[in-house]
Amino acid sequence: MSQKKEPLSCPDRKCVWDQYKSSKPALENNLQEVYLSLRSHLEDQGITPTIKYRIKGFDSYFNKISSFFRGNTDNSPLITDLLGVRVICPFLEDLALIEQLILKHFDVIEHEHKGETLSFREFGYDSVHLLIRLEDDIGDLPYTAPFCEIQLRTILQDAWAEVEHELVYKSELGFPSDSIKRKLASLNASLALSDLIFQEIRDYQKELRSHGLKRRQSVEEMLSNCHSIDGTEFGEIRFSAAEEALLQLEQEVAPRNLEKLMFKSLEAHSNKNFSLAIQLYGQILRMSLEPAIRSLIYNHRGMALFALADYQKAIDDFGKAIKHNEENIRAWCNSGLAYRILGHFDHSLETYEKAVQINPSSLDAYWGRAQTCYELQMYSRALSDCERILALQEDFTPAQELAKAIQRKLF
Repeated sequence: MSQKKEPLSCPDRKCVWDQYKSSKPALENNLQEVYLSLRSHLEDQGITPTIKYRIKGFDSYFNKISSFFRGNTDNSPLITDLLGVRVICPFLEDLALIEQLILKHFDVIEHEHKGETLSFREFGYDSVHLLIRLEDDIGDLPYTAPFCEIQLRTILQDAWAEVEHELVYKSELGFPSDSIKRKLASLNASLALSDLIFQEIRDYQKELRSHGLKRRQSVEEMLSNCHSIDGTEFGEIRFSAAEEALLQLEQEVAPRNLEKLMFKSLEAHSNKNFSLAIQLYGQILRMSLEPAIRSLIYNHRGMALFALADYQKAIDDFGKAIKHNEENIRAWCNSGLAYRILGHFDHSLETYEKAVQINPSSLDAYWGRAQTCYELQMYSRALSDCERILALQEDFTPAQELAKAIQRKLF
């Protein structure tokens, strides 16, 4: 009959402390390398989250070793989280992107989504945990693997984990009652829902920016040949039967559906259906709007009118946009452009100068003023504005070309 194995003896605390202390410089060097490498990879992708890192304190380290030895007869303990890095991001989608970067650039030996296996009745925190292998030696430290644990969390997930740790795991009162557990579960669910809502808002903003970019690109494409635009070639604005039906439908939309109407108007604008966009913008303007939103819509409608070469009406809308928000730099610049197209160079110059006063770093304002000064044969001022533009963005080709043209005239 085989003899019953005795539990392994816990190592001497003083001995472990000496080993821990002597290994501390190597641990710090390893941790710093992981942090700098991770930060570099994230910044290359334009990601700048909060990054925290730590070496597990000796008391926690020794307690974990001790817990391994209690009742253990076969295996020595192996600590894998002595070094830890935590990456904290505002949005859920950031976590997925960072997770992929870590999998690509580090030697990941373990990968887990915490909370993934919990049922809807259970409470706990969501977090992505990755265990990476360290490239350098961690010193003469027993019971410890040369690994570093990286945790990925949103800001809300991190807040939950910190509070839960204090209330549950560090509490001396034992595990909470069912009533408290239900409250904690409810709170955790609220935070998880908040993360989803924040992500939906971000997705919505991205969609708006995408529409705005398409719209601006279409307008800029037209502006590149703006001197050849003939307003008579567009004729009277007419609508198809389908457009009329859509307009009739949108007239019944309540103010609470402003968001939906905005999407439709931006989509029409982006698709160069300027006539429909103008009508939809008009419906939005009949709603109760904050001044800044009203200014934005007037500017958008003015851009659509400009695209149809109705420059005077465009100027009127740009003026209304400015009236509702004097800081609307785009409206000032658009107004200056429309004046220049009409040959009202003095008004154009005055408008651009106002735009420069509002935002001395606006490339658009300087570029518009440079072109207007060139039209007025004020070559020195135009050249000065080109130099300011290139100081803001040295690869701005139109300013480079205009500066060369001016230099040929002046010298």
